Amino acid sequence: MVNQQDPRVLRTRQLIREAFRDLLRSKEFDAIAIKDIAQKATINRATFYAHYEDKYALLEEITEQVFREMIPEQVMNAREFTIEICDQLILLTHHYIVDFYQVCRMDSKSIAALVDEKVKKMLQQIIESIFSKGHYTDRHHTKIISAMTGSAIYGAAHYWLTVGENNRTDLLIDIVRPYVMNGLGLYSNCDEYINDSPTAPLG
Repeated sequence: MVNQQDPRVLRTRQLIREAFRDLLRSKEFDAIAIKDIAQKATINRATFYAHYEDKYALLEEITEQVFREMIPEQVMNAREFTIEICDQLILLTHHYIVDFYQVCRMDSKSIAALVDEKVKKMLQQIIESIFSKGHYTDRHHTKIISAMTGSAIYGAAHYWLTVGENNRTDLLIDIVRPYVMNGLGLYSNCDEYINDSPTAPLG
């Protein structure tokens, strides 16, 4: 087991990630072999396997790392899901999708699905973290609302890529923002009504 905090280990993993991302720009994922990654990273196959189980594990780590690096500090520190936070999440998701599908050759449907699911999960976690700091106190409700909100944002951003409107992110925001914010507003009103109801269960 390698020491994840060792500077040499960190450097080697960085070389592997950079090599893999470079290869993704010129080759399909299915066509990339471990020996290709090792050769480009100037390491041997044994060193690669000392750090990653396979190229799928490497893809998953890169997907998460790049996405998290793109998250604005305002979003990370947000204590309320405001219009501004909603807009930033829409833009973040759209920019990330454009990067992965246009810069990298994500031609494999199975790999595209893996990336999609990973990004949707991280988006849901971000939203859930924000909701948990606010008035969404029920853990199960928070998870469900976060999943629906994240799916709405991701689905719209992904569709925007397929229709080729990538230079009109302002229009994307104008479409998605009211859908998300109005939906959250309706849920909040319904939740308050249920909690204030005489028949509501006691905590």
